[in-house]
Amino acid sequence: MNTSRSIVTIASIVEGEGERDALPILLRRIAADVGVTNLVTPRPQKERRGNITRDGGIEKAVSAAATRVQGPGGVLLLIDADEDCPAKLGPNLLQRAKAKQPGSRIRVVLAKHEFEAWFLAALPSLAGRERFPRKLSRVQKP
Repeated sequence: MNTSRSIVTIASIVEGEGERDALPILLRRIAADVGVTNLVTPRPQKERRGNITRDGGIEKAVSAAATRVQGPGGVLLLIDADEDCPAKLGPNLLQRAKAKQPGSRIRVVLAKHEFEAWFLAALPSLAGRERFPRKLSRVQKP
């Protein structure tokens, strides 16, 4: 499969407004870095974390997101791990999602503690991109 020419769709599920706005930009940037030029990222589906982790929650969310994927691509779940251990919660959610949608490409990503912290760590790489100023520095701890 030559994904540089094929349309690739990533339907995502997130828990917050920040993720809903930022994730498509992040996905397009990563796709460009690996040579995928025709990425389609439908507006992320917003679900409360409690709804996702409860019985039947991730299954319902992934089923809905999978209907938005045509051809190459898949479903991406991105939530904060909060106080849970990502190494335990992530595989559990992935197993449940794959059981509901066998044959679908599904990935589960958990940020420990918050997704927004990734942007603080990446400040130098964001300088001059999107609406970030050209000069950025890492946040210093007090």
